Amino acid sequence: MKHEFKVAAMTMGAMLITSGNAWAATVYDKVELFQTETFFTDSFEISEAGAYIATLTDFNFPAPMSDTGMNVTTTTDSLGSLMAPGSFTFNATPGTYFVSFFGTADILSPAQLRRCFPPKTQLGMYGIDISAVPVPAAAWLFGSGLIGLAVVARRKAQ
Repeated sequence: MKHEFKVAAMTMGAMLITSGNAWAATVYDKVELFQTETFFTDSFEISEAGAYIATLTDFNFPAPMSDTGMNVTTTTDSLGSLMAPGSFTFNATPGTYFVSFFGTADILSPAQLRRCFPPKTQLGMYGIDISAVPVPAAAWLFGSGLIGLAVVARRKAQ
């Protein structure tokens, strides 16, 4: 019986360690190809309090964007913003939040415009991802270690 309990406890601890990063829930995700310029504000819901990471990506397709930025807000406060691709973390409680984005595709120089007839519309592609920050694997390892210590203490008490 003791051997089976050890095996079960070790197996559960290993599963918790390996699945720690898989529990990061995405609350907002958007990838879009646009022409020349775009600006929008979308709302999204957060159902669990905790730390979240907002990431803005310029896919450099078909060329890098000349300007881009993102802002995450509540109805009254800004939680973080970017003026270039990157990411930031913020703390949130359950409720409605807003993400705003602006982007300008690479603008042709006047010399390039003279060579293009009719003028070509420039394209840009971006991605926005807002996800819960996962509990690090070290926390799961610490938890399984505490369970192991409790088992050892219980054995010594008997």
